Amino acid sequence: MLAVTSHGPQDVRVEEVDKPKLQESTDAIVRVTTTALCGTDMHIYHGKIPNVPAGWIVGHEFCGVIEDIGDSITEFEIGDRVVSSMYVACGRCPACVSGDHRRCAKFQMFGMGVAFGNLPGGQAEYVRVPLADMTLRGIPDGLSDESTIFTGDILATAFTALRQSGIVEGDTIAIVGAGPVGQLIAMCAPIFGAGQTYVIDVVPERLEEAARLGAIPINPKEQNPRKLIKDQTAGLMCDAVFEAAGNVPAMETAFSLPRANGSVVLVGMLVDEPFPLSAGDLWLRNTRVIPILGAPFSHRDELLKLIASGRIDATALITDRLPLSAASAAYAAFDRKELQKAVFQVGEAG
Repeated sequence: MLAVTSHGPQDVRVEEVDKPKLQESTDAIVRVTTTALCGTDMHIYHGKIPNVPAGWIVGHEFCGVIEDIGDSITEFEIGDRVVSSMYVACGRCPACVSGDHRRCAKFQMFGMGVAFGNLPGGQAEYVRVPLADMTLRGIPDGLSDESTIFTGDILATAFTALRQSGIVEGDTIAIVGAGPVGQLIAMCAPIFGAGQTYVIDVVPERLEEAARLGAIPINPKEQNPRKLIKDQTAGLMCDAVFEAAGNVPAMETAFSLPRANGSVVLVGMLVDEPFPLSAGDLWLRNTRVIPILGAPFSHRDELLKLIASGRIDATALITDRLPLSAASAAYAAFDRKELQKAVFQVGEAG
């Protein structure tokens, strides 16, 4: 089968690999129909994730059709259309029952190498899905792959960030980084009652999209975000700030914007970036720092209902629809910010 594999920094290839087989009675084999390129994948592309062996299959956002199931599977049948979570957990242990799936002893994340559980990814023609009854969700009739694929990662991450931020009706928020997850935070913010939303980015096309979502766009190359927000809020600043870029300038901007007793929600994946404030600064300002790992298991059913009702349409984020064979070029283009969100069309949906 064809798969997208990592062979070191800035070396992503599309090559033939062995098709996966069932290993446990709780497994499913999914024939992938749509998979996506995520900003998190770029950390592998830049060599920032440890213990990713050469030839590793990458990717963690995918939809498909169940081709085979283990004997213990009860929720699905062969031929069902499904969307996967970006990670695997058992769903039954105390950590899972409390909603803290990251602490599950069976936690694994697709496509992120040995450090994240040694589970091959979803940018491939076929994927083995462990604990499939928990990991997968059926795609409701009438919904497309593209409308549902992001419930497995970036849409669930945006929803998790807003929920854990603790914002209340009318709060002012800022989103630093208007890539796909930043746009989804802006899209979902009204569901949580956010008042004014500011979106900060240096890419004009992303700021135009943010404005279409009702946010106030700020290009830090042209305006000082802190000064503008301070002036427009009469010095009150932001109740919550969402860092959604995962780099040093975004971190520095994000921590300059919350009010006293405000929150900074870390949504962009940060690997080795230095922390921009001292412990004393955090204490004096009483800034809450909230790191986020998206919680698709906790939110995907609600998200699927919101999608079906038309309240969320994440397909607007998709800028490129490509064959899987174009993945190497897509990674390079994404790194140059020449595309925002690419999906790879792998096969026909059932």
